[in-house]
Amino acid sequence: MFYKQPRPEQTLSHAGRPARQTLPREFTVCAWNWQKSKCAGWAEEFNALAAAADVFLAQEVRLTPHVTTQLEQTPLYWTHAASFFSLKKQEPIGVATGAKTVPEQIWFKRGAREPFLKMPKMTLAVLLPLETGQKLLAVNVHAINFTGLKPFEQNLARAAELLLGFDGPVILGGDFNAWNQKRRNLLEDLARSARLTEVPFSPDTRTRCLGRTVDFLFTRGLKTLAAGVRCTDASDHNPLLARLILQ
Repeated sequence: MFYKQPRPEQTLSHAGRPARQTLPREFTVCAWNWQKSKCAGWAEEFNALAAAADVFLAQEVRLTPHVTTQLEQTPLYWTHAASFFSLKKQEPIGVATGAKTVPEQIWFKRGAREPFLKMPKMTLAVLLPLETGQKLLAVNVHAINFTGLKPFEQNLARAAELLLGFDGPVILGGDFNAWNQKRRNLLEDLARSARLTEVPFSPDTRTRCLGRTVDFLFTRGLKTLAAGVRCTDASDHNPLLARLILQ
């Protein structure tokens, strides 16, 4: 194994200060793969998106000192779930969810490892209080990429365990690496079983691999008021934004 995996007590970390005690009925969600913040202009793009978002689902988050400083300056409370540590500096890399309120509960589930480099993928879920007294389940997924169909299906099954055990409003989003029809079919099966609706984007300028979109947002118990894709050079993925309201 090339990359060290954190122990359970090392997996979760937090940053930032929440702006609210609860989320409003109408709110904005952003989903974006940061590509480990390697690209020029990442901080500027991130700050613009963080200022607009009430919930932020981020993948490929590498917690460098610079990134942690950026997180601390937002009006969001961040939960980071580390999949593995970087080779040289042993910095945690994984997924992170930011919200304008502190989660009441947090779950994380590791998926199968990528071949060769043996990097595991991560699913992170947080339960957020809404001003109506309801709870919002936000599930952040970075699905396994360079494998056959079975590990991908197992990756989605971990998200399904969280979704099927919850009856309230849901956001499911992230980088699903659904770059062929069989993967897309499994993702659609998950959405149907959990009673989720895919958020549409038009024009659809989402990032593509082998001609297929890889980033998605799904909802349950929420109506999409507006949705769009922000084209950027600050990552190899374009951020997704959606304005949602409780139904």
